Amino acid sequence: MRALFTSFPASDYKLSKVFYESAMGLTIQREYEGDPHRYTNYDLGGMMLKLYEWTEPYYGSGHSGLFIETDNLDVVVNRIRGFGARTTDIVIHQWGGRCCSVTDPFGNIFDLIDAHRKGDA
Repeated sequence: MRALFTSFPASDYKLSKVFYESAMGLTIQREYEGDPHRYTNYDLGGMMLKLYEWTEPYYGSGHSGLFIETDNLDVVVNRIRGFGARTTDIVIHQWGGRCCSVTDPFGNIFDLIDAHRKGDA
C-alpha cells in the first residue's frame, strides 16, 4: 500500500484554486466537475493534493482526507472488518474510483482506493 493523495475541503473553491495555483505554484494534474464533488488534483512530486468541494451530501463525517491505494481492496476491507473496524460498502464513484471509507477502532476516518480502479486520473 501507499499514500495516493491527501485532500483539503474548500469552503471557497475558486479562491482556494487561486491560492494553490498562484501563491503555492502547484501544477494542475486533473480536474473533475460532477457528483458527488468537484475537485482539482495538484502534483506534489509523487503524491497528489486534492482540493475539493462536495456537490451532494457526503456519506460520512470526520474525514481525514487521506486516500491509501491498495492492490487488494476486497481482501484488505475484509481483514479490516475482522479487526472490528467499520467500513462503508465498496462503491464505484461516478468519476471511476472504486473506494470505501474506513473508521479505525479509534474513530479516525480514511479512504481506501483500488489501485486498479482509481478513476480516469
